[in-house]
Amino acid sequence: MIEFLKNGGWFMVPIGVCLLFTIAIAIERLVNLRLPRYLNEGMLNRIREYLARGAFDDALGICRSKNMMFNRLMETAIVYRNLDAVDLRQLLEDQSKQEADVLERFLSVLRTIGTIAPLLGLLGTVAGMIKVFQTLSAVGLAQAANLSGGISEALITTAAGMCVAIPAIVLHNYFERRVSVILLKMEKRVIELILLLRSHHAVQTN
Repeated sequence: MIEFLKNGGWFMVPIGVCLLFTIAIAIERLVNLRLPRYLNEGMLNRIREYLARGAFDDALGICRSKNMMFNRLMETAIVYRNLDAVDLRQLLEDQSKQEADVLERFLSVLRTIGTIAPLLGLLGTVAGMIKVFQTLSAVGLAQAANLSGGISEALITTAAGMCVAIPAIVLHNYFERRVSVILLKMEKRVIELILLLRSHHAVQTN
């Protein structure tokens, strides 16, 4: 394996770095990109119960008891419940966009790796072919065996770049889908509780 990597030339170094980043990001996202880290069903039920009774301060206390995304969104909804529906919705949308940056962390790196890894492989291919023609011009066709080093470098770097890029692209799309699912589930819960919040708030203000 070591000999195989050495045959690929120094272009294998940045490709290998891309591979390490891909593995590290995949592990980090698998660990952290889980719904319970952003939405606790137990707290959701308690907030729902308090809002159903119109106990806004108690619901606010639950939101502030743990610093997580859904709780922060609901805290904003409760604190600014006096706003009209359009302004409140815009406020929550703006906050959601900011919060989404946490969910999408490192995904841009995966997308970049998926783009540059094949280019690095292609660059290694070009470098390998240059070596082939340099050797060819120096020794002629009679020493064709000397061409194998450049040809192997060209083939190995291309294959390595593809082997890194394909998983990076697949992982990026997979994690992007997980982000969308998490955001959609939280949005549904937030809308449900806001409707409950505004219905009881309207009753209290009448």
